[in-house]
Amino acid sequence: MSQQAIWKELVKTSFRRCYQFPTTASHSWFPGHMHKGLGQIQRRMGNVDCVLEVHDARIPLSGRNYTFRETVNGARPHILVLNKQDLFPEEEKEAIKKKILANSPNISKVLFTNCKNRDCEGTAAILPTAARLVRDQQGRDGRPDSTVLVVGIPNVGKSTMINMLRGMHLRVGGRPAAVAAKPGWTKSVGERIRVCDRPLIYLLDTPGISVPFIKDMHMGMKLAACATLVDHLVGEDYIVDYLLYWMNINYNFSYVELMGLEQPEDDGSIMLAKSAIINKKFKKVKDMSRGAGHKTIPDQQAMAREFLKMFRSGKFGQVNLDCDIFSKISADRLHSQVSRGAKIY
Repeated sequence: MSQQAIWKELVKTSFRRCYQFPTTASHSWFPGHMHKGLGQIQRRMGNVDCVLEVHDARIPLSGRNYTFRETVNGARPHILVLNKQDLFPEEEKEAIKKKILANSPNISKVLFTNCKNRDCEGTAAILPTAARLVRDQQGRDGRPDSTVLVVGIPNVGKSTMINMLRGMHLRVGGRPAAVAAKPGWTKSVGERIRVCDRPLIYLLDTPGISVPFIKDMHMGMKLAACATLVDHLVGEDYIVDYLLYWMNINYNFSYVELMGLEQPEDDGSIMLAKSAIINKKFKKVKDMSRGAGHKTIPDQQAMAREFLKMFRSGKFGQVNLDCDIFSKISADRLHSQVSRGAKIY
């Protein structure tokens, strides 16, 4: 029996089959700038011709803010861009597109993109698709220029996409839309950014607006895993523990070798402690039993950050964290699939 088969049997017989959410985990993250940004979006809608919603491809359903549907509702074309496609299984893209379009009549088109890759076909198709949809709606009597509103939850690549589109179509450098590798960087709706001359198209960058209240904690943990929530507000150890649970039930054991372990672990805290010891990551803390003395313990926080960094960069393979939601993916497949790119033992 292969090591993969042995570990699968271990998960089936000994590991948890449901996740117990920590009672102290944060349920809400909706800072003041998000309320302000939502109001600014509503005031600018009169001049908007098309809506471009950017979301993380690894969570194609989870966390999409349906407040946008109410805020930007109307007859405007709505394009859903699922970014970071390099971290998502290629073979599932068509099924995901069909499912989203069937359940979201307000969406005109779904595109998969990698906005950090200048050769991405999906990214190159964004502006031509927007121009065609606006032209079909307005006819020949429309304005000579079009304004496309870019919306989405935090840290899904909205500003990066704007900068890439501007560079691709205008052949210019610079970053008119500020970017950062953390959620909540863009704080307000900016001025129109010219991204194409033929046809003349402007984009409006907006702050990432998260779901006002996370009722489904599975969704909340998936959002946190993809760095759309601030790590320390949710708890890095909680995020790691949830990802460990998800990877085990989906038989993705890539973390075992990468974290220096001998076999899969069911408990996030134990996994991080073992990994810290193996990788010789320790820290000194006060030893209350000795008064003013100190003791050395495994640095679990350092290993939690390393675990999240590897997951978010695709070291554990391509993943669809919403595979349990899509009805076309059967329960049998859910419990037998392995993330593409994950190492098979």
